[in-house]
Amino acid sequence: MSQDPPQKRRGYRFLAGLDAAITLDTSEKHCNAVDLHRAGAMVEGQFEAEENSWAFISLKSSAGDLCFETRGRITHVSLDEDSGKTRVGISFETLDTAQTEQLDLLVARVVEGMNPAPLAQLSRGASIDEIREALGKIPTAHKITVAKRAQPLERGFLLHDENNQVIEAVCRNPQLTMPEVTRILRLPTLLSTTLDLLSRDPRWNSNEEIKITIATHPCVTFPVADRLVKTLSLLGIRKVIRCPGLNPAIKTRLVQNIPRKQLQGW
Repeated sequence: MSQDPPQKRRGYRFLAGLDAAITLDTSEKHCNAVDLHRAGAMVEGQFEAEENSWAFISLKSSAGDLCFETRGRITHVSLDEDSGKTRVGISFETLDTAQTEQLDLLVARVVEGMNPAPLAQLSRGASIDEIREALGKIPTAHKITVAKRAQPLERGFLLHDENNQVIEAVCRNPQLTMPEVTRILRLPTLLSTTLDLLSRDPRWNSNEEIKITIATHPCVTFPVADRLVKTLSLLGIRKVIRCPGLNPAIKTRLVQNIPRKQLQGW
């Protein structure tokens, strides 16, 4: 007897960390939803399950105000040897309009969450490897959404992300601090749009040290650097000219605009 081909996952997956329960036969087991998308979910807990069997699943938002329930087919089962917990992938059956609306609300709540599950599980003393492993479990779109409103601890974690779009999203956070901006500008690779964004932000664009750091960053574009150096003091210009690896065109522009007498001894 031929088996139906496995269904392809539809929709983007989001790390969830939601309370869940699945009913296998007549036994209900409380568990956690590890991830969620619009076609299914992965749950983890202490239970036994078989592939291709049916289960009833319910998911609740962290605030407890949203609840989604449906039936689904178990598409895969695996055992986490470290925790001893079973992970089960469930593909939802066809949803009616009310279920679809409730699921969309729950997915939106997960995406907008301030604290994705992998980051919430990190301690303040987490190692770089632990932080990057947690960040790798979160979809980029989710990290970007979180970064724009993240609190200090989460921002600290997100600044270890290797995706420069996430770093730029952190720069848009209204609670970003000067030490964080200084830390960001030490990163050797940034999007040129990130440097332009920081150079125009009224929180930092009056700080000469920030302007110097942006103007001399290896990823800065000539127009941004040129705009910034025009606003520097003579001392600031001197610092820029002495910076190793400075864009030659910027250095030439600066030297041409400084009286020869003032250049003596530089």
